[in-house]
Amino acid sequence: MNSKKIRTIKRVFKYTFLSIGILLVLFGVIFFTIKKLDQKVLDMQGFNIEKQNDGAPAYNIPASFVDGERFYIKIPIGGSDSIMGFGDTGGGLSMLMPNTKNKGNINSKLKTGLLKGLMPMKYILFSDLVQDSTFPKPYPLRSFVLRNPFMRIENPYLVIPPMDAELKFMAEAQPEMEAFLGQGFFMHKSWTFDYPNREVWINTPLNNAQLDYPKVQKIGFKKNANQDNIYGHPSMTIEIDGESIDVLFDTGATMVLSKDGQQQLQTDKKTIGGSFIAASIFHKWRTEHPEWKYYPKADLAGDVIEVPVVKIGGYEIGPVLFAMRRDENWSEWMIASMDKVVKGAIGGSGLKYLKVTIDYNAALIKFEK
Repeated sequence: MNSKKIRTIKRVFKYTFLSIGILLVLFGVIFFTIKKLDQKVLDMQGFNIEKQNDGAPAYNIPASFVDGERFYIKIPIGGSDSIMGFGDTGGGLSMLMPNTKNKGNINSKLKTGLLKGLMPMKYILFSDLVQDSTFPKPYPLRSFVLRNPFMRIENPYLVIPPMDAELKFMAEAQPEMEAFLGQGFFMHKSWTFDYPNREVWINTPLNNAQLDYPKVQKIGFKKNANQDNIYGHPSMTIEIDGESIDVLFDTGATMVLSKDGQQQLQTDKKTIGGSFIAASIFHKWRTEHPEWKYYPKADLAGDVIEVPVVKIGGYEIGPVLFAMRRDENWSEWMIASMDKVVKGAIGGSGLKYLKVTIDYNAALIKFEK
């Protein structure tokens, strides 16, 4: 090879690496610029909060309850069409399940935004999906900002994530789920979940004067320096065996049953409404109460125990099934979106006995039996 060809090859490599270096610098600048903008969103005051229940009359939202323990909200999408959205106050992003985009003309209304300034993410504006302006809208989370390309998308939306292994598992476990309504859907509103009568109501506010009643308690939210809620995961307190336990209020808590679990609980259902408890407390209960019913490996993620009596809002309810979860789930993961380290979650296996009113604006929750 002559020297001219060698110089040409060196020049090609030089400009190739230079171009790659410039691209990496550009990506880095974009990433850190967006990161700084996202941090400002977490800290900003107000964040275009629309408190949708201010002065509005209460009304019943069409809902379908599964075994009286979990519920789906019927979302009208035009004409006589609707989709079923799983109501999960302990969930994350509100989203359409990937297969739902093929229903009706949803696919034609999809848009593309950018997460972290680089990652494309499909979404649909809620106003393009639901024409009824009185229907509750999902609240965009501060911690998950979509941009187009640098401007923040402020209008309510649902994301449509790609079908990964976790979503595929969810879709197979709950095939009726066409949308997932997480914490953002419930924030800055007041709700009543009437489990015994299988009804969901919105615009049912509470006030601090009611704190004198034992059935009403304060709930906590993670806040920024301006004392604005930046997440919608409510913390509350239950009492078991004389011990007060901080938990997440989690309407979507679900146990996915193993074959052993189906046999032990004498059901053919793949999923049931549940509640969760930290492993350290679970083992304590097993030691102190060997008479409590115990179902080893009943849940795909852990053992299950039946607590005979749980005290919530002055009422004694039960029995309540709790699935064991690692302590780290609460102390290392959920603490990122909660105001304190909780030790579990109270879900449908306990809430099914109660009529629950929760006001995210007043930070209050009321239980009735």
